[in-house]
Amino acid sequence: MRYVVAGIVVVIALLQYRLWFAEGGMRDLWRLRDQVRQQQLEIEQLRQRNDILQAELVDLKDGLEAVEEIARSELGMIKERETFFRVIRPQESRSQGGEGDAGTSQ
Repeated sequence: MRYVVAGIVVVIALLQYRLWFAEGGMRDLWRLRDQVRQQQLEIEQLRQRNDILQAELVDLKDGLEAVEEIARSELGMIKERETFFRVIRPQESRSQGGEGDAGTSQ
């Protein structure tokens, strides 16, 4: 009777090992679920990006405002009778640590 109980315990232990640790077991299931979640997030981000690109495409096809905006921002174009002002900021004064003729000797 002892051998039968010991045999059943060994078989149950082997089945539990296969369930939790072997290929196709619970660890693989958890890993695959994580991969599915990550891919779903990536798909959602790509869908949002596609929606933005689709809206931009419709704007470019239907209206001139989007084309004008791109021409202004990326190509630096201006309209007729329009004046373009370029504002150049002055460079910040650098520290004046080396005043005088430090490198010369007399």
